[in-house]
Amino acid sequence: MHPRTISKIVVGVDGAPRTIAALRWAASEALRRDAEIVAVHAWGSVLRPASYAPVTDCTDPDEHARQAADLLAAATRTAFGAAPPVPVCELVDDRAVVPALLSQARRAELLVVATRAPDVPGGRFDSGPGATTLSCLRQAPCPVVVLPTIGDRVRTAVAGDDRPTSLV
Repeated sequence: MHPRTISKIVVGVDGAPRTIAALRWAASEALRRDAEIVAVHAWGSVLRPASYAPVTDCTDPDEHARQAADLLAAATRTAFGAAPPVPVCELVDDRAVVPALLSQARRAELLVVATRAPDVPGGRFDSGPGATTLSCLRQAPCPVVVLPTIGDRVRTAVAGDDRPTSLV
């Protein structure tokens, strides 16, 4: 008998309210698919300090990893409280965001990323998909779900429906 393979839904989490919405949306989808969530917080950067940078400008990588793990745990608690509705694997990655998400997406059914909803009255100029979202859309080895969000709520709409959108 073969061991059961658990389906995975990868979610990019940076602690912002929109990624809390992404975790909640992914949980509802994971319930439908009998899947677990892999919550990924990537704290690395493609920009590394120069070898000649003053020591005071360099920070301890272990401390960065601890802070990243704390941020991810807090985001998961904010999204679900003490008991998530599905299994959640929290993964802290020291790479830049896109390589970390794409690496995890190789073994996933879905990659979920959140973005600010465009065309929101009073919205900011930088709403809509950013560089990370666009890179994931271009390169992901699995389907990508891009959630337009307002704060910690997902903005929903139905194609061809002229009624105002709602928040869930």
